Amino acid sequence: MNILKTKYMITVIITVCAGIMPQLFFKNGFLLSYFSKLGLQSSTILIMLSIPSAVMFILSVPLAYYADIYGKKKIGLIGIIFTVLGFLLIICSGFFKEEAFFYIITGLLIFSIGFTALISGWFALLSPLVPENIRGSFFGNLRLSWQIFAIACSFIITYILDLNSSISTYQLILAFFTSLLVLQIFIYMKIPEFEKAEFTKQSIKNILTYIVDKPGYMPFCAYCFLLLLATGSWPVTLGLLEKDVLKFSDELIVHMGTMLFVGSMLGFYIGGKMVDRFGTKIVFLVVHFSYFFILFIVLLRDFIPVPYGYYFSFITFTLGLIQASSSIALTSEMMALAPQKYKSVTISFCSSLQVGGAAISGLVSGKIIEYGILSETWVFKSLTLSNYDTLILFNAVMVFVFIITLGLIPSVVKTKKVQWVPHSSKTL
Repeated sequence: MNILKTKYMITVIITVCAGIMPQLFFKNGFLLSYFSKLGLQSSTILIMLSIPSAVMFILSVPLAYYADIYGKKKIGLIGIIFTVLGFLLIICSGFFKEEAFFYIITGLLIFSIGFTALISGWFALLSPLVPENIRGSFFGNLRLSWQIFAIACSFIITYILDLNSSISTYQLILAFFTSLLVLQIFIYMKIPEFEKAEFTKQSIKNILTYIVDKPGYMPFCAYCFLLLLATGSWPVTLGLLEKDVLKFSDELIVHMGTMLFVGSMLGFYIGGKMVDRFGTKIVFLVVHFSYFFILFIVLLRDFIPVPYGYYFSFITFTLGLIQASSSIALTSEMMALAPQKYKSVTISFCSSLQVGGAAISGLVSGKIIEYGILSETWVFKSLTLSNYDTLILFNAVMVFVFIITLGLIPSVVKTKKVQWVPHSSKTL
């Protein structure tokens, strides 16, 4: 293999590690705790943390189209600059508590637009850079690298918050990782763009018409949307249950995010092995039953004589494993079904439906909490449960009912076709 390409691939790994934590703050409970300290209501936080998914749903296809026209690297560079500006505004919200809502909303929108711009051409940028014969191992190493980095950072953050969980501490942590985003700009610029931008005469409408006409692709996209609609909001809902009902400390909430990452590491490996051996439909079947069971036992916490910290560590770890296994199967099937023509836009289209399902799940859940549609407490047998438990139960039932949608999957992937490309709706 070309030594220069090896150097570029190392640069890619460093680029991802430099920018990974701000992405993960939306899921590991860090921003949830920070926004709570600024006085935001839980229903508002639930909606806010769904903004990146909503923006990706709307903008990923147009930005992928423009990345193909004007250059993937150019659009990606603008995207990183936007992510820096977005997080600077989120940091500033701690200094202006009366206007915190405005700073946070603006910051989240700018960050989300920037991240969507970066991710829109990311895989197309790397495709000619990484030789096909080592693509699986490279993306496996890439994922392993950023996860080890993220777990190490999460343990350090948990330790710091255990010592001091003031707003200024959160701001200092955010400032450090924002400085890494600035560093990411200079590292990203060293990644070459082998496939130069070419203006295409095809409109987005014509490209989407081409995608819709591909056999099996649209039914699979519909399945992706429904699966994420059923499961997209559980990380934040579970975090709010831990914060508002179980009264977990800030450092314990961030610790749950660490358990999510650890579970994901194992889930990516197990999911890949299962797809290789059994195909994607079996993996999705296991995912549906597993999601239902683990989400349901959240409600049974008072029946199990185990401290909440250990109990929810197990639940979060297992859900991370399930989510990662699902993402491997989703990506494998998507890459197998996607036509070679307009591949960037095609993949972005499917990814946008996935994040759209997650966004709608979070936004609807937030509004349900905000309008008080659900009782704040309710009793079933000897269990005293909350409105968050109701949402989790609803998610569990939905994912079980959506087993019938497995018929939408063509299941092109049978054996030895697992794709280790990171799921674009989650991370680089």
